[in-house]
Amino acid sequence: MNKKDVKSILISMRTPENEAKVNFLLSKIDIMDETKIEQICMQMGNDEQSIRKLLSEKIEERQLRQGEEKYPINNMFTYGISGNCVHLHLPGSLQENFETMGIRKTIDLVNLHLLDAIDKIKRLKEEGFYRFSDIESIYMISPIMIRAEMKFLESLDFNTNSYSKKQLADLDFISNNPEAQLARRIFGDNRNVGSASISFDTVNSKEWQSKKRKVLDELQSEAIDEMLREDK
Repeated sequence: MNKKDVKSILISMRTPENEAKVNFLLSKIDIMDETKIEQICMQMGNDEQSIRKLLSEKIEERQLRQGEEKYPINNMFTYGISGNCVHLHLPGSLQENFETMGIRKTIDLVNLHLLDAIDKIKRLKEEGFYRFSDIESIYMISPIMIRAEMKFLESLDFNTNSYSKKQLADLDFISNNPEAQLARRIFGDNRNVGSASISFDTVNSKEWQSKKRKVLDELQSEAIDEMLREDK
């Protein structure tokens, strides 16, 4: 692959939300040496998907550097668009919830809002909402995804990763892990960070929707039981 091929891939990734970032990267590619671009492509096996993934990461880096636009999806979550991914943002702090509701009820509340956010994104995508027309997955990364939350996400077939403060402070470790680099760049190296992603192919499957309904029923049942215990 050559410069023209890489630019074509990048242009195909352009959306109304990332247009300025893509145009910036196109201008950087324009001034890059053709031989250097070909060498990078060769190192990645001249594989379009690998190059597309690299470009997506560069777009996301640019968005984070400039401040990603965030839009509300419900009372707890906001979202941004990064390449072909919806980036769901967990609340900045749950400390007040932890203090007033306790950890368990707070996590249940987050999970209920998460399922609601996924349903709304799915519905908007099906209705042809332009921001979601090209998205293929949902992604989250946050320092507040404690182990209980990670287990919940894994039970719903999310792919998860976690990075300790020790790992994020290890320059050798993060140099070989792009997501750890992202975590360190956003949150620094003094907090443990978790990430989770799920494809829309999975979300749209009958199996996943059935699993989601079962989990939702359990969460709502637990919330009702808790309310009844408090009324006694």
